[in-house]
Amino acid sequence: MRPPNKVPVQMDLDMPRPSRLMRLVVILIAAVLSLAGCSRVGIAYNTADFVVKGYAKDYLDLERIQLARWEPVLSAELARHREEELPLLAAYFDQVLKASRLGFDERNMSCLTKELQALYRRQAGSAVTLATPLLIELTPAQIQRLNQRFRDQAAEDLAELRGRSSAQEKTRRARRYVKSIEDWTGPLDVGQKAIVAEVTARMPETQSSLIEYRSRKRDQLIALLEAEAGEQAIKTFMIEWIVDFRDLPPELERGGQELSERIGELFIRLGASLDERQRDRLDNRLRKLRDDLMKLQAEPKMAPLTC
Repeated sequence: MRPPNKVPVQMDLDMPRPSRLMRLVVILIAAVLSLAGCSRVGIAYNTADFVVKGYAKDYLDLERIQLARWEPVLSAELARHREEELPLLAAYFDQVLKASRLGFDERNMSCLTKELQALYRRQAGSAVTLATPLLIELTPAQIQRLNQRFRDQAAEDLAELRGRSSAQEKTRRARRYVKSIEDWTGPLDVGQKAIVAEVTARMPETQSSLIEYRSRKRDQLIALLEAEAGEQAIKTFMIEWIVDFRDLPPELERGGQELSERIGELFIRLGASLDERQRDRLDNRLRKLRDDLMKLQAEPKMAPLTC
């Protein structure tokens, strides 16, 4: 198993979209990360069964009977997620809040990065738990349609990649990061936007390699499904691909490490530049998100982190 000391390059906001099969549970943490306010977080999480089921049905073109057989698996995994994962998420945002109040530095950013990697791996493991029973039930016609969907997405990503220059991509990336950061801090000033542009311009350019790698892994998955490989073989393959990054190409592994370094640098430099209003907004959002994640638990608690 690959040690979890590198940021998987798939987590980059700028990379082409990851396999949507693996977003069945990861979508939950994405919703939590992007929402603020108890009602919105609560609605997103409490309707997760409906959202995930609809997502799986549409993407895999499932029949009602297939969904019906899968619903007990979904219910059990979401119950486990609420009990085991929410305390970890609450603890993580409490740790981010503490780091923000003390000031982001290399030590606490190293800790936060390590914990985020662990959270990702846990969510990806849940996604595998949910996806595997669905994958082994796909009919030959459904497998064929899934394969065509994979190929269409790869062609779309390649066409988009070819249609933009490196300079254009750096500008778009900086704008995306500014927009995401301002959701948490409020408007950034000119100097702060310059920090974002300078740091994100040095983030790795690995989109082409990622598309190639993802297409190869999808082809392997389709081959296993067509060969009726069985539940354990499919689950093992998915874990090695999505959770452990067992055969991640060296370029993508290096890109993940570089991305981790740039994000840490961005937190430290931008964090030091925040004024009182921006800092208060950031801390209030982190505090509220932590508290909302506690309220969603039957017995509110925060799980201990490793650093």
